[in-house]
Amino acid sequence: MLMLISFDFLEENDYYMLKFHSEARKFSSAPFNGGVGRAKAYINRTVNLDYNEEVISETKEFLARNKIEENGTVCTLTAVDVNTHVVAKKYLDTNSLIVYITAGFDNTVSIGNVKGMHGTINIALLTDFPLSDAGVLNLFQTIVESKAQFMNDAHVTDRATGKVGPGTSTDTVSVFVFNDEKTINYAGRITAIGHEASLMVYNSLLKINENNKKAHEMA
Repeated sequence: MLMLISFDFLEENDYYMLKFHSEARKFSSAPFNGGVGRAKAYINRTVNLDYNEEVISETKEFLARNKIEENGTVCTLTAVDVNTHVVAKKYLDTNSLIVYITAGFDNTVSIGNVKGMHGTINIALLTDFPLSDAGVLNLFQTIVESKAQFMNDAHVTDRATGKVGPGTSTDTVSVFVFNDEKTINYAGRITAIGHEASLMVYNSLLKINENNKKAHEMA
């Protein structure tokens, strides 16, 4: 099986990094170097609960301090301990899907509430399927829908309103495609790609939620 996804996984106390061996197509809502383009690395980083910095300048300082190249590095932030991240992998024929997720649910916000707390769900999905831009956006939507479905099924509520929320106020999704061919236009939940990706996201969040409950019970 030939995998086009190749990267080094580096883990420190307050962040982990996926350092790609080749550039990937990037579709990301990350606060630093998000957007659409090319990426060389992805970082998910733990910050303090009272973090109230100007994200761009502070992240640049963080990267410089750790001697990490700024250009092409996508960075997400969370108050969650990133060492508790969950990884899921799935192989479909000759292509693959890899998901890295961290999640904190204290900041769950229902529709209509504009006041958030602390907590973030950061999802990064890597794939070498030859998705077109439209196909990637299909997959992006699939990921968000899966997260919202989990929040509903697990009855994760907004503390302020008591309503179930579709996510937190600071969630991010980043999709990295290690294939420049663009022959697959669809990746919704009823496609093979979307079906597997949705289950990976849903089950990873389920695992994190169960781990959080166990940790609270032991505290």
